[in-house]
Amino acid sequence: MGNAFEFGPPRSVAASDRRILAVFDGGDAPGYASVAVALTEEGTRRGYEVWAAAEGFRSLTSDFVSSPRFERLIVGRQERYALLAKGIPARSMGRRVLDAGSDFRSERYPGFHERDRRREAAETFRSQGFTHLVCVGGNGTLEGAKAMLAEFAVRPPVAFVNVSIDNDLAGDRAIGFLSGVEAGATIARGLSEDAYTHKRIYILEMMGNRSGRHALHCGVAARAHLIVLPFFKLTDDVVVEIAQALSRVDYALVVVAEGYEAERRKTMGGISASELFRRQLEDAGLKDGASKRVIAEPYSRFLRGLRPSFIDVSAAYLKASLLFSAFDLGRMEAVPYVLASNDVGVRSLQEVSREDGVEPAFLPLLERLGLPRFQALVGERFVFRSLP
Repeated sequence: MGNAFEFGPPRSVAASDRRILAVFDGGDAPGYASVAVALTEEGTRRGYEVWAAAEGFRSLTSDFVSSPRFERLIVGRQERYALLAKGIPARSMGRRVLDAGSDFRSERYPGFHERDRRREAAETFRSQGFTHLVCVGGNGTLEGAKAMLAEFAVRPPVAFVNVSIDNDLAGDRAIGFLSGVEAGATIARGLSEDAYTHKRIYILEMMGNRSGRHALHCGVAARAHLIVLPFFKLTDDVVVEIAQALSRVDYALVVVAEGYEAERRKTMGGISASELFRRQLEDAGLKDGASKRVIAEPYSRFLRGLRPSFIDVSAAYLKASLLFSAFDLGRMEAVPYVLASNDVGVRSLQEVSREDGVEPAFLPLLERLGLPRFQALVGERFVFRSLP
């Protein structure tokens, strides 16, 4: 018929001697896909090849499962077809900026704790011809990136993009945090309204294994009557104070972070944090009954499948721009941070540390029941804990 035709590859898929490998790892959070798209668009515009590891750090080792192990990320479908025609695995990212989850990660990879695996990863990175490393995730991913860098004979330029619901790294607002708060607070507020309607005490378990910032901000936004954070160890007199206060109110919402008394709960058959706190209150005199229900709501993973909010998408593009600008200026390490519209910049890896705790300004917002013993205990023992 004579209607077949050939086309040359678009300029944006031309080969480059600057080949970025993006490694997505850590727990799922809204915004992984947004970062992948932002890195693809910005990197392509600046003349980089952008590649992604299919399974995070695992893809760089012999423990890989998915094949191909690495995919070239491009913007449009036409570009993808041009690369596939050459036998190059490619994925179009142009319309995926609001996708939930991530195509390029697996469950946390414990093998990366072994130095032999990290050495293997560094060698795979070198042998594949990658020139720049960008790691995307939370605190564990940051520590994995640092550990891997120690195994390079010649260190490549490296960057880290903070994506996490927990928001547990100092001096940055994690992509995904605000999306998680919006969704979490919506659930918490719904339970608060149900508690008001039916005169119930709801003890809602929320995400927060160590930091508890998700539980904190969701609880504050939903106007919870009490927020119990992961590192709290409440004394018996404080538990009695809380139980007595809850017995006097018509209804209440209590938010408990999932990490509350984690070690103790392991010895109790792994019960939920909300159930443990319910039992503590029951022992202190607050009992579930027909006139007032006391209900422990278990932890839910519904946040894992959230689409990112547009404010987190905006942060993804801003961080990608800051990151590539730092690379173009010759920086060997780039950790872009965004705290507010005019509070942005780039730090080195060593300038970023894990941060778990309660900011002092939030202390008055942890409870609305009038609990002087609780406030004194929290103020004395638990204000702003920072971990190396």
